[in-house]
Amino acid sequence: MRTIHPLLCAALIAGAPCAHAATFTVTSLGDSGAGTLRNAIAQANQAAGADTITFQLAAPGTITLTSGELTISDSLTITGPGAARVTIDANQGRAFHLINANASDKTFAISGMTVINGVTPSNESGGGLFYEANSIHADIRLSDMVFQQNTASRAGGAVSVAGANLTLSDVVLRGNTANGQFQPSGGGLFFSRGQLRIDRSLFVDNSAQYGGGLRISSPAAKAVIADTVFQENTAQQGGGIDTITVESFTLSRSAFVENVAISSYGGGIYFSGATNTDTPESVIENSTFSRNESQHQFAVGSGLAMWDGFLTVRNATFADNKTAPDKVPGANAGGAMWVNNGIKTRATVQSTLFNRNTHGNSNQPIDLTRNTGTPFSTLSVDHSLFQIMPAINIITTGSDNIEGDALLQELTTTHGGRTPVHPIPYASPAVDKGSNPGNLTTDQRGAGVARTIDANACRRPNVHVTDIGAYEYRGDTIFCYGFGADG
Repeated sequence: MRTIHPLLCAALIAGAPCAHAATFTVTSLGDSGAGTLRNAIAQANQAAGADTITFQLAAPGTITLTSGELTISDSLTITGPGAARVTIDANQGRAFHLINANASDKTFAISGMTVINGVTPSNESGGGLFYEANSIHADIRLSDMVFQQNTASRAGGAVSVAGANLTLSDVVLRGNTANGQFQPSGGGLFFSRGQLRIDRSLFVDNSAQYGGGLRISSPAAKAVIADTVFQENTAQQGGGIDTITVESFTLSRSAFVENVAISSYGGGIYFSGATNTDTPESVIENSTFSRNESQHQFAVGSGLAMWDGFLTVRNATFADNKTAPDKVPGANAGGAMWVNNGIKTRATVQSTLFNRNTHGNSNQPIDLTRNTGTPFSTLSVDHSLFQIMPAINIITTGSDNIEGDALLQELTTTHGGRTPVHPIPYASPAVDKGSNPGNLTTDQRGAGVARTIDANACRRPNVHVTDIGAYEYRGDTIFCYGFGADG
């Protein structure tokens, strides 16, 4: 079914034909003929203008692709009925291939469906969805989608986008793999060149050589990630995320849980940023790194490994992360967070909590380390809490840091918010000892939980003091002294 909607355009005034936006309706779960998704896409590619595809299916079901990938070559919005109602089974081929042959401005939006069993040809990328262009002329928007069990032999087991602006909202990437011979990257998602935005999404059980969940690679790439969980992803480097010379990277209200770097660097995140003098500071804030591992004997940065660039970590929590957990610990290794040496490596840690992070099979506590070889990097730390204070030469500048047991409670999602947190009790030394250099309005849990609350609100109603870490203890204005100690 096709519906035409005329659009006003400058061409009409000039006497030229005006493009029309058409709506095509999918009524069949087949892969050929009238009413199918493939037929609707073919018609949309031929129709001028930005078209729309909707679904009117009699019942939920699966569309199994039997004639190869679905190729989209013009601006198109595909609005599915929901990820639980329609599944695209790529049948061991790629599912979606987006093309912008004439490098004109285009918008591709896909929502409301699940994509499974995508497999790329040899040495190609994007098992579930692929787009590549030399210049940035496309906006790609994916929302309310699941990408599961897709495989690429190069990059982006589920999704690979290079040379576009990409937005993911409410997307699950589960069990996807990049596993080819040439540095397979981004088990869930590979992104290069453009602006990347990820909101309210889940990367779980994805794998690759670099960036088990996500790899961002390009000095022309900018990324903003919020309210997102990276869990149980695996890679040689960067179990959750691997960034290479990224221009800017902002992470907030997110969690990295049980990700693994099989080799040395970055169970949660491996960060390498651009090092030009005008490069903006990248930021990780209001986020939790818990139970991540870097497994090599000389592993570093089980939560976060920073190779180079300019990075600020503030109001974050690193807990229960492990380096070389089953091995005799190597010298100069360990650390839930690790910073490399180099004059173009500058790290700032503010109001961040470290607790129960260990190195080696003896569970030696190591929270924060730095490569102290020349040329020297800079590591500034203030208002942070360590279970064991870093060695004297690790921190180059700092103030108001304290040592002690944070008394962290177990990781949970029962205290509100979209991502798991480690609550702190009233008795924690983290309470009211932090700072808020980024002027954050909430803690990791987001709306409804202010970033700065005085735990002793009854006695000091006009005092506002920030807690150390990603979690703000709210106290209890009735009992005041911790009877409501869950916060």
